[in-house]
Amino acid sequence: MKRLSKPSPSSLFSSAVSAKTLVSVEHPAYDVIENTHIDEYGVQAILYNHKKSGAQVMSVIAPDENKVFGITLRTPPKDSTGVPHILEHSVLCGSRKFPVKEPFVDLLKGSLQNFLNAFTYPDRTCYPVASTNTKDFYNLVSVYLDAVLHPRAISDPQVLQQEGWHYELEDPKDPLTYKGVVYNEMKGVYSSPDSLMGRGAQQALFPDNTYGVDSGGDPLAIPDLTFQGFKDFHGEFYHPSNSRVFFYGDDDPLKRLEILDEQVSLRFRV
Repeated sequence: MKRLSKPSPSSLFSSAVSAKTLVSVEHPAYDVIENTHIDEYGVQAILYNHKKSGAQVMSVIAPDENKVFGITLRTPPKDSTGVPHILEHSVLCGSRKFPVKEPFVDLLKGSLQNFLNAFTYPDRTCYPVASTNTKDFYNLVSVYLDAVLHPRAISDPQVLQQEGWHYELEDPKDPLTYKGVVYNEMKGVYSSPDSLMGRGAQQALFPDNTYGVDSGGDPLAIPDLTFQGFKDFHGEFYHPSNSRVFFYGDDDPLKRLEILDEQVSLRFRV
């Protein structure tokens, strides 16, 4: 006799979305702000507010095996030291739960991910991941959330020196030089006439706000960034209340909320 398998929660939710039926997904740690079906894409989107932290969460239920997570933070810089860009690199250099040197590189090699990256914009920083494997996807979410909220970088000045800038002397007879991952990257960017023109136009149009400085970092200003300034920037902006979190795909939408609540709540037990 053939045993009938019990349908998974994700398949039930995907079926409901396909039928254009609004599904109610509630969790005691969240308030539901809005619940709507987006006909154009055949998905259901639920907007939540995480009660304890104030984080806004967009959960998109879609009949798509590509599962996506992202956390975006408002990170407007006050100068051109490149602190948002350097911090974007640095938080992916180990965290409280994953104390390894480069978990980002390890995930690229060992994860089943089909997208793994981070982006710095003039006014925000984004950390998106994606995978078609549910277990792998939730592991990626856990690694990224811990990296963003509890990075090793804010307690280890060597991370800033590696990713941002440091003095280097190859020969005692030579003058000191500046080196660093972001410093070297931005030297390349500033050698492009197109890049210089674009940055110059933006800064001329918006001289009095965050768009009037370079969030990526001006090589002439990057060495002005101190470890205390680096640490303070993380403390000011890398908080759940300053974040926008999104999920997309065919995984269990209740499981998403559970994982996020567990991870974010740790931020308040430090």
